Amino acid sequence: MTPNARIASAILIIDSIIAGDPAEKVLTNWARKSRFAGSSDRSAVRDIVFDCLRSLNSFGTLGGNKTGRGVIIGYLLFSNKEPNLFFNGIGYGPSELTPSELSHIDLTQNESSPLEVLDFPDCLLDELKDSLGESFYSVNKTLKQRAPFYIRVNLSKATLDEVQLILRDEGIETELDDTCVTALKVLSNPRKVKQSDAYKTGLLDIQDLNSQISCRTIPVKNGWKLLDFCAGGGGKSLALSDRFSGTIDAYDKDFLRMKDIPVRSDRAGVTINLLSNDDIRTVSSYDLVICDVPCTGSGAWRRNPDAKWTLTTDNYEALKKTQQEIFDDASKLVSGNGVLVYMTCSLLKAENSDQVEAFLLRNSDWEVVFQESFPLSNSGDGFFVTHLKISS
Repeated sequence: MTPNARIASAILIIDSIIAGDPAEKVLTNWARKSRFAGSSDRSAVRDIVFDCLRSLNSFGTLGGNKTGRGVIIGYLLFSNKEPNLFFNGIGYGPSELTPSELSHIDLTQNESSPLEVLDFPDCLLDELKDSLGESFYSVNKTLKQRAPFYIRVNLSKATLDEVQLILRDEGIETELDDTCVTALKVLSNPRKVKQSDAYKTGLLDIQDLNSQISCRTIPVKNGWKLLDFCAGGGGKSLALSDRFSGTIDAYDKDFLRMKDIPVRSDRAGVTINLLSNDDIRTVSSYDLVICDVPCTGSGAWRRNPDAKWTLTTDNYEALKKTQQEIFDDASKLVSGNGVLVYMTCSLLKAENSDQVEAFLLRNSDWEVVFQESFPLSNSGDGFFVTHLKISS
């Protein structure tokens, strides 16, 4: 594909996403239909689309409107590229710039101080300001950048140095991170990680730095029974599996969300038992129950930027209600001396500390024994974790 053709494809994809289609679904369907696109083309188009989704408001404003064309024009201007070199109908590229588009570009380029546009959903602006305080604007800027790529080394199977050497032989450079004993930051060829021998043999998994650190705070002991209550892909279970020997059960209300756990656990050499909705009604108590609850994902919007543009007030309120229900349901499965862990990848107090305080008001026999927020940074996503126990 020519650079112009890549831009044209990105415009069509962004239009579909703006219309409400999930980003991953649109990109997958485009790749299947576009047999002319090689792997480098697919990667390049994906990068353009995700860069635009992270800055949809600001690029749309810069480009004149929030359509695929407008956002891409803004993306090119932001990247110090001349839009007319791509919008010329050559090489399967988009049609020539219209007079109104050219006029807006001239106006934009002559502005001495461009307007700062927030790339946050309107329905959460007030809550984000309240939750983030002085970091509100810096978080807005950070969320426009690509997320760092970290891997978690399975210490039960290899050391960090061993994994670094194996990856280096395959052209993947990494560096140690002194904030987490399991983490390596990938410096080059991140897309090759899943094709590496180290990944295929379970020596590593892909996990954000702050997610790894959050998991390292969770206490585990040999012989414990662990329940990953909102398991999804099983990342939390796998992160804890190399720290203890015991029983690991995984449950998710949507059973299909756990479809990747058997492959991932087999690769890591770990047994994780999947529980159905019927199974969860009959299980006995656990020493450790982890609830990584559904949330806005605001701490991880760099990775899933379309999520912030599909969020509405109604589904935000529904999320908070779901969090409350999960909190209460999961607490009933914790043994008398057990630990309940509540986690989110959210930046919002309403999903984090406010939920914990509300749970304690409903359940006065529980107490917090550990709580920490990991702010969004250039190294990791935003995370929140609380450990609770029944008061002695």
